[in-house]
Amino acid sequence: MLIAAFVFYSCEKKNDAIIDPSISAPIITNQYQSKDTVFTTSASPLINLIASVAVNINGGTAITNVVCSVIGPDGNTAGQFNMLDNGAGGDTNAGDSRYTAAINISSIQCLIVGNYGLEFVAENSSSLFSNLITSSVRVVNSANVPPVITATNLPDSVVRPAVATDSTLLTISIDVNDPDGLCDLKEVIFVTTRPNGVLLPPIPMTYSGNGRFVFSNYVLFSSNPTSFGYFKYEFTARDNSNLFSVPVTDSIKFVMPINP
Repeated sequence: MLIAAFVFYSCEKKNDAIIDPSISAPIITNQYQSKDTVFTTSASPLINLIASVAVNINGGTAITNVVCSVIGPDGNTAGQFNMLDNGAGGDTNAGDSRYTAAINISSIQCLIVGNYGLEFVAENSSSLFSNLITSSVRVVNSANVPPVITATNLPDSVVRPAVATDSTLLTISIDVNDPDGLCDLKEVIFVTTRPNGVLLPPIPMTYSGNGRFVFSNYVLFSSNPTSFGYFKYEFTARDNSNLFSVPVTDSIKFVMPINP
């Protein structure tokens, strides 16, 4: 009897390549901040708190930078702070892989209140960046005062066009001051009351700079008797802390065209 013997061998690819630890990016976790809300004033603005994160090299190279960026409500960077693990400047224990920054923003020309974003990121010596951790801190003006409407700029009267194909551009504006700074102005709206007492929906005005808000629209032909007479305009300004100004009222007389 002929017996055939088959021998099977496992074929496994051998890889002698050395794994480069520099391909491993760091990981940051356990973000901490000493305040969720900062109370300050526009007269002496200061945003200050302590923030820290835990950094794991994750098998990669040494950490070279850990940075906290502070982003204002307007989307601009209010400050960037290097975070250190040296047992000083708010860091409690040197060498424990928890990096800390004392955030102090004092060079503020005009205080913007609201939510400030905190962004944390680490970088190692291989120029690899960690994951991004974000948080926020709310900045409150504890001595905030409302804005003040200082002037209205409306024509005394407007002649409506005599024919439906004509129109007249009407531009009105108001000037607003805010003791906390013009950057604290949020919006201006006005409501219009027709001569027959009908109240129209609120209309926002456009900020043109230096405390001036503007609105433009075309005046059209009308045969409706309620389109003529005194239209009353009531303006109200609001700041970023949602405080409203004292309303200010002005008026425009819409008159019929003079027949030739």
